[in-house]
Amino acid sequence: MYNFPINQKKVIEFIYITSMCIFLYLCSQQSYVTFHTTVEIIPVVLGLTLMLIALGTTKICDNDYFHILAIVFGFIGVIDLFHILTYKGINAFDDDSNVSVQLSILGAYYECIMLSLSSIYIDKKLNFNKVFIINFVVIILGLSSIIIFHFFPDCYIEGTGLTFFHEISEYIFSLCLISILFRIIKSKIEVVRENKFDLIMASIFQITSFLLFTSYNDIYGGISLAGHLFKILAYYYGFKVIFKCIVVNPYSILFKELNHKVSELECVNRNLIKANQKAHSIEQLHEKFINFIPDGILVVRDKKIESANKRFLNMLEIDDDKKLLNMNFIDIIDSSYLEIFKARINNMDRHILEKPQQYEFIWENKRKWFEVTSLIVNDESGEYTISTIRDIEDRKKAEEAEQLLKLKTKEEAMKDEFFANMSHELRTPINVIYSALQVENNYLKNENINQPIIKYNKIIRQNCLRLIRLINNIIDTTRIETSFFKPNYNIENIVSIVEDITMSIVEYVESKKINLIFDTEIEEAYVKCDSDLIERIMLNILSNAVKYGKEGGNIEVYIYQSSEDNISILIKDDGIGIANEMKNKIFDRFLKIDTSLSRKTEGSGIGLSLVKQLVEMHKGTITFESKLNCGTEFKVTFPTVEYTLEACATIEKPINYQKNIIESAEIEFSDIYY
Repeated sequence: MYNFPINQKKVIEFIYITSMCIFLYLCSQQSYVTFHTTVEIIPVVLGLTLMLIALGTTKICDNDYFHILAIVFGFIGVIDLFHILTYKGINAFDDDSNVSVQLSILGAYYECIMLSLSSIYIDKKLNFNKVFIINFVVIILGLSSIIIFHFFPDCYIEGTGLTFFHEISEYIFSLCLISILFRIIKSKIEVVRENKFDLIMASIFQITSFLLFTSYNDIYGGISLAGHLFKILAYYYGFKVIFKCIVVNPYSILFKELNHKVSELECVNRNLIKANQKAHSIEQLHEKFINFIPDGILVVRDKKIESANKRFLNMLEIDDDKKLLNMNFIDIIDSSYLEIFKARINNMDRHILEKPQQYEFIWENKRKWFEVTSLIVNDESGEYTISTIRDIEDRKKAEEAEQLLKLKTKEEAMKDEFFANMSHELRTPINVIYSALQVENNYLKNENINQPIIKYNKIIRQNCLRLIRLINNIIDTTRIETSFFKPNYNIENIVSIVEDITMSIVEYVESKKINLIFDTEIEEAYVKCDSDLIERIMLNILSNAVKYGKEGGNIEVYIYQSSEDNISILIKDDGIGIANEMKNKIFDRFLKIDTSLSRKTEGSGIGLSLVKQLVEMHKGTITFESKLNCGTEFKVTFPTVEYTLEACATIEKPINYQKNIIESAEIEFSDIYY
């Protein structure tokens, strides 16, 4: 359908009407019967069509007035159909033209009466079925009065023309339509005002048609032709209004309402989509939130696991939640806790969060400790339990570790006390014996007692020293391994310490007919060390050099800067050396190089093992090179440190420092036979 501007539509309508009139006029020139049939059949078809439409649209149109008009024009179409069939030239019922004119007058009376009555009820509700039945009865009676009973007044006489009744009737029709026209003009009813132009045009053309029909004598004449043309124009505008009101407007309203409903549905649909998206987003957010929670979430309904978050699945190392869902919750709790769990669930207060309880869960033979907090909730499906599951395996391990630590601390304290007691208990008798021997020895010397007694006392003294050395080594080794050995670190000149130790044993070494040589390329090198431990390291290595040295041999002690941050001490002898098969075991505990019965020295085999531990406590290293029957060279390396005079000045050596070194040397050299 084209959307023309209003003026253009009027022009097109005018052209259409003019063309129709010209076409009908041309038809009349060819055959008046064809013209008459065409002019009359159009209202018949349109009237019957409108009546059928009206019957089908009664429920969608609020205004009954135009539905009644459609029924009226439908029945007028029925009368006009009989008018066509009885028209001169067709004569389907009778050759008399009077019947055809009577039917025309009957239709006009029916039209005027019904239009007048319907205009009274233009804004009132009517019973459509009753109106249809009444009109149907009226039409049947009217047609019967003309075709069957013949008591309808004559309207046309052959040779004379129209009767007085016909002329009076046409004037009555005209006056009736003029009255209707004035009512249309004055009407304020909306539906009339909207179609006022078309209603006025229909009334004017119909009045003109009635007036023309009052004056013709020949039914084939020009006045009759003009009357029929004005009639068709009147019907055009009338049908146009009725069609618009019972078809176009209702369907436009329906279309608008449909569009409105569609818009509402689209709006509702959009809102539903948004609501669904929001619900989906909220659901995803809830799912993300639940999975983001560091604790496990478990929902149990009727003792069956209904859902679990990813965190709980990860806690039990479950790769697929289908393995867990619909499983009895009791099946994953250690059987020893079942009765406690059941009692707690039965005694729980509804809607009150319970206190956390600890349970051991079992999954695929793996056990884990969890802390469970539960809440009973109701929904439309019934009662269910939601629980938060917290992994306390680390806490349990920490508690166990704490208990073990306490036990270990207690054990270590007992060990420490044991070592102290053992050291005291072992050393005290030996020290007493040793002290008594010294007193006795001095006494014997002063009294000039025989040499054999002095010799035996010397042997006893030496073995006391051996026992002291052995006890010291065992206790210190054990303390180091159990982390109870606490060195007394100070920043000291390692060159001075080593030199003092070496020089303190010169007389002893030379008594064994071995030359001791000390040399250094630097005078000062400061190391963070415990001087007593450095003393033990040096004396142990030097005692080994003396043990396995040879008469007339040499022992060399050499100190040098091995790198920018390290100082090295070389202790070299030309003794028996170490066999190749023993080199990998030299630092093993209880290893003896010389195991023969004729050996000149004794020892426990702890010394070098302890030396290595003491060196490593100073973050140093000890290595050696040896060749059988050619001698051995030990290299001890310590990291040097930066120092200040203030730090070094605080270190004071005891007055009897040299004497202490000599006593320590006697202990370390006690394994060597005289």
